[in-house]
Amino acid sequence: QVIRKYMSGGMCGYDREGNPVWYEIIGPLDAKGLLFSASKQDLLKNKFRDCEVLRHECEKQSQKLGKKIEMVLMVYDCEGLGLKHLWKPAVDVYSELLTMFEENYPESLKRLFIVKGEFGPGDPLPPSCVLTPTLTPPVCPPAPKIFPVAYNLVKHLLSEDTRKKVVVLGSDWKEVLQKYIDPGQIPVEYGGTLTDPDGDPKCQSKINYGGDVPQSYYVRDQLAQQYDHTVVVNRGSSHQVEYEILFP
Repeated sequence: QVIRKYMSGGMCGYDREGNPVWYEIIGPLDAKGLLFSASKQDLLKNKFRDCEVLRHECEKQSQKLGKKIEMVLMVYDCEGLGLKHLWKPAVDVYSELLTMFEENYPESLKRLFIVKGEFGPGDPLPPSCVLTPTLTPPVCPPAPKIFPVAYNLVKHLLSEDTRKKVVVLGSDWKEVLQKYIDPGQIPVEYGGTLTDPDGDPKCQSKINYGGDVPQSYYVRDQLAQQYDHTVVVNRGSSHQVEYEILFP
């Protein structure tokens, strides 16, 4: 129940070629609350079910359109992405998700757009990457400040082909999305005209926007964490540890 209620994301609409579009809502996702309320295996199983739903949707679209539909276009809403999302147990789970995706659905990603990233106060939002056949991978503008950190933690799990499909969009992200998805297939929240039957511009009947998990759902108050390096330092002694700093 807690996963269904608070795990963000969902399929909504199709791109101009008939591929399903999946939205991943990062900011409101309460990874800590979910991991305190459900097992890691339950979270992985839930995402595996999402992947299977998308695979079956591709099969339905293939029959409906009379052509092969085998890929999914993904939109990652990174508004609110912050340090809480870099909590080690959450990164570990996300790493396992990416590994599962690469191993079981290696050719299913058409393109992954990063939208609504938070830049620093006063920073202008840059225009989007220019997508042309000669740019491999695309030459992108500066990404959201926390995004490179998060991406560096997991990019080694992605194949080179998958990395080339990740595109950071800038201030014109709504216009870029409409080049690939008809406005009638995009929720109003993301620059289109699609709403739920009740007029909801976020299309929450299709997309779960997550939120903070109430502590009443918690089944544990801490998680055992596996660290790569531990050492016992006696009183009056010192020990030097060297780490790569991902950001200042």
